[in-house]
Amino acid sequence: TDTGLKILEKRHDIYLAAETGGKNATIVTSMADRDQAIKNVIYSAFGNSGQKCSATSLLILEKELYEDKNFKTQLVDAAKSLNTGSAWQFKNTIGPLISPPKGDLKNALTKLEAGESWALKPEMLDDNPYIWTPGIKWDVRPGTYTHKIEFFGPLLGVICAENLDHALKIVNDTGYGLTSGIETLDKREQEIWKDKIEAGNLYIN
Repeated sequence: TDTGLKILEKRHDIYLAAETGGKNATIVTSMADRDQAIKNVIYSAFGNSGQKCSATSLLILEKELYEDKNFKTQLVDAAKSLNTGSAWQFKNTIGPLISPPKGDLKNALTKLEAGESWALKPEMLDDNPYIWTPGIKWDVRPGTYTHKIEFFGPLLGVICAENLDHALKIVNDTGYGLTSGIETLDKREQEIWKDKIEAGNLYIN
């Protein structure tokens, strides 16, 4: 986004269409297929070590799911099951980062904000700053650093929403997203989401 704005600042006369990233989110409602939702969220958040412009970095759970201990356990277990390490070992799902974490990503992987807790704490492996296991932050609050900032790494922040409308507000408060997803089998919820979400590429289930 900063790069795109700098280009426009230097060249007011051009038409610019730019992919600018953003905080990409997935909403999971109580009407979702829970096993499918976990599978899709884990793949989106941690595939390519979370270093895709379209990676889910924010998970919004409707309250019923957020408070479901079994759902949380399954989500964490699914992330734990991803093998992390060298890209030369084909058993590994999560390979190296493009560079050692610094700035926002390093802070996000090593620190918690007020009220947050680790559902799954990320760890650097073998003293190699390029290799980090997945991290999941729980109890993330709307308006915080974890809610607003794109980290571009293997880290997922989880926020509780009262209902779909609340979830939509939380997602849209991050600014325009490159991608956004929803997990729900209820076609009414799908239509509401499509009408109100502010993002480029939309994924349903």
